[in-house]
This record gives sequence, structure tokens and C-alpha cells, in this order.
Amino acid sequence: MSDKLENITASGIPITIKGKEYKLGALGMRDLAEFRQYIKGQRVKIIQDVMQYDNEGMRKKEIEIIQDTVKDKVERAKLIKEILYDYRTDRMKIIDNILEGDVNEQKELRTVDGVCFMLLKSIQKYKPEMTLKDTDELIDLNNYSEIFNIIMNVGRKIKNPPKRTKTKKK
Repeated sequence: MSDKLENITASGIPITIKGKEYKLGALGMRDLAEFRQYIKGQRVKIIQDVMQYDNEGMRKKEIEIIQDTVKDKVERAKLIKEILYDYRTDRMKIIDNILEGDVNEQKELRTVDGVCFMLLKSIQKYKPEMTLKDTDELIDLNNYSEIFNIIMNVGRKIKNPPKRTKTKKK
């Protein structure tokens, strides 16, 4: 991984990771958008793993309490209807907040998960069959910093082809 970034051209960045040659492609806005969605998906997955229930037992208990304490039939039916049909679990609320919320890309890009994902997107420009699991195996404590620095510069250092001069029509 000793290639100098100033030598990068639109043909990709040659890089050697753990003895294997790869080419890194330029990262674009679409890659960053996919990264945001990936981070949100990872957060949702954590919530789903941690909060595996939907408070069904709690809803049943609330209905029992309403049936035992609320005497007015109309009011009792209204409260039970709210519990059965308008009830949003804590898990649903948290997931909605995650999906509607923002992602701090600068912070997330510094994580091992962020570097691994962006390395994947960059390598996939030339090797589309590469998977996240594959790139996860490429990054370790010995090369994390160097890969991080390269990934952070991939989008900035790619040399764009020279712009054509516009000719005015007479």
C-alpha cells in the first residue's frame, strides 16, 4: 500500500492489501448515500435484535385493566380500540426515528465498519463480486490507519479529465 496518492488517475488506485493486488475506484455521492442507508440498516438490525418483543403482553394487561376499571362502555371501547389498532411499540418508534434521522457520515466513516464499507464500494468499481465479508477480512489493526487515510482521499485525488473548451456558435 505504498503507492502515492498524487499519482492517481481515472484508471483507479493500485493497492496491495495483505499481499493481494486491488484497484480502488473513485467514491461518489451515490456511494455516500448507500453508506448512509447501510448505517441506518445496521442500527435497525441492532434494535430488532435487542428488542425482539412488541409489548403484546403489556397490551393485554392494559386491556384487562381497562375492562375492570372503566365503567362507560363507549369510553372502554374507545380505549381498547386505541390499544389494539393505534398502538405503536417502542421498537417501532425507535426504528422510525432511525429511518427518519440523519447520519453523521464524518463520525461513521472513522469506524472500522465505515472504513470496511467504503473500501468495499471502492474495490467494487473494478471487482463487483467483492463482498462486505471479503473486505472485512482485509482490514486489521496493522493496516486500518493506512486504509482509512487512503479511503478518505480516494474521492479528492482522482484526476478528472480536462474540460473541453466551449466553442461559441456564430
